[in-house]
Amino acid sequence: MKFTFAFLAFFFVSSFFSQNVIIAERNAAFSSGSKNAIIITIPYTTVEFVEKAIKDELKNWGGKSNSSKGEFSTYQSQTKELGEKLFDSYAKIIEAKDGNITIAFAIDLGGAYLSSSIHKEQFTAFSNRLKTFAIKTSKESVSEELKNQEKILKDHQKFSENLEKDKATLEANILDYKKKIEEASAKIEQNKVDQAKKKEEIKAQEIVVGDINKKFGEIK
Repeated sequence: MKFTFAFLAFFFVSSFFSQNVIIAERNAAFSSGSKNAIIITIPYTTVEFVEKAIKDELKNWGGKSNSSKGEFSTYQSQTKELGEKLFDSYAKIIEAKDGNITIAFAIDLGGAYLSSSIHKEQFTAFSNRLKTFAIKTSKESVSEELKNQEKILKDHQKFSENLEKDKATLEANILDYKKKIEEASAKIEQNKVDQAKKKEEIKAQEIVVGDINKKFGEIK
């Protein structure tokens, strides 16, 4: 059954922040060919974060997991949503735009891929699982971004506090310098007075020395 780039009636939106986790169904191109897939769009995240989240989610499905050339897969997996039946899965990021990441998940049940028309109950249950995965991924991505930005904010705040401390130190230094300048200026003025006084004392002493020399010369 083909679905050529057309959304089916199955479509639901889960409110998340001011954006939506969107799940739909359509054919998606994989390296091994076109497959019916569950298409999920996750807001507020990055390709790197989603790639790690996909790997972690696929591990929870059990079986053997693998990743190659931007595609992720599992073999002989099993989840409660699909019952006892083993399945293979394929996942790939098909679009990354404006902070939203769109992923295609194709589930091979053996002979047919999971679809809303053939496996209605299983499709709904598995889509709900992927919705939970998407919301969790988006929240964790935002939480990580918040943590990183809060660290940057704290660094800015610490730097600002250091600047304020430096300013207070410089202002205190200026007051100390002003006090020292005032003290030095007063000492200079006193020095001028002392110099003038000393010069008068020198002149007086020169007269005394001169008189003594005169007396010395008068001795015969």
